[in-house]
Amino acid sequence: MTKQTHLQIPKHVILLILFLAALWGGNTPAVKFGLQEFQPIAAAAIRFALGIVVIISWAVIKRIPLRPKQENYGRLLLLGTVFVAQIISFNWGTKLTEVGRASLLLNTYPLFIALLAHFFIQHDRLTVVKTIGLLVAFAGVCFIFYGKPGTNLSTAYLGDLIILFSGFLLAMIHILLKRFMSRMHQFQLLFGQMVVGIPAYFVLSWFFEGGTAAYGFSYSSLLGLVYQGIVVAGFCFIVWVSVLKRYPPSRLSSLFFTTPLWSVLFGYFFFHEPITILLLVGATFVAAGVYLVNRPVMEEQNPN
Repeated sequence: MTKQTHLQIPKHVILLILFLAALWGGNTPAVKFGLQEFQPIAAAAIRFALGIVVIISWAVIKRIPLRPKQENYGRLLLLGTVFVAQIISFNWGTKLTEVGRASLLLNTYPLFIALLAHFFIQHDRLTVVKTIGLLVAFAGVCFIFYGKPGTNLSTAYLGDLIILFSGFLLAMIHILLKRFMSRMHQFQLLFGQMVVGIPAYFVLSWFFEGGTAAYGFSYSSLLGLVYQGIVVAGFCFIVWVSVLKRYPPSRLSSLFFTTPLWSVLFGYFFFHEPITILLLVGATFVAAGVYLVNRPVMEEQNPN
């Protein structure tokens, strides 16, 4: 297999990733719904407890062994630790800011992936076009920050920074997954990070949230958690790691540029969040930057 063939992404895979992007676009509003009644860390614990049931069920159906070799325990511990930090920071940041802003800032992670992949993934290097894309997207992040949030300014900007950090951690997870897939089956990685993460979420929730999972009860919050657990942590994770094994992470993740656009729309319809000019400009710049990062793939698939 040549390097060019390895980088090509078939059209049906692109459509599949775009479908996942739409489903992931519903994750941020689902988190927001869940956090209306559930504590942030407890919500993560419940979400991935549901997700791991889906993963185990799929592994049993496909007869995929989930137990890794002992030599890989340290890798899974590292992956699980970053996973815990990423989800907690995402939930915490989403609680403090708006759905649209949270999703736009989280979905800068393909840009962090492109930067990290240059140093840690073979044959996935930065080019001039990718670098320009990174700079354009960074300008978009600045527009998003300067766009006036509809909530308390100090807490919203703190939430924005936490979400941006969560995006960087998400990029780290993708890089670790890609590096470790040569040593373990992708389902062992997915299962392993949850085995580390779920007990950690419950322990941290007990310590920091007093063992109280919920503030109250509502069907919207419950459905939000079910969506996060079954659809995102289950179905989306399974499909994503299966595709990630075959293609470079910076190329695949670049196709998620539509995810924040879905989240902005959901935030407007479900939470009546304003769509400001600066937010739209920021979203356009981020999407353009991600497009430029992804442009080499399109050129390879359409050489004429």
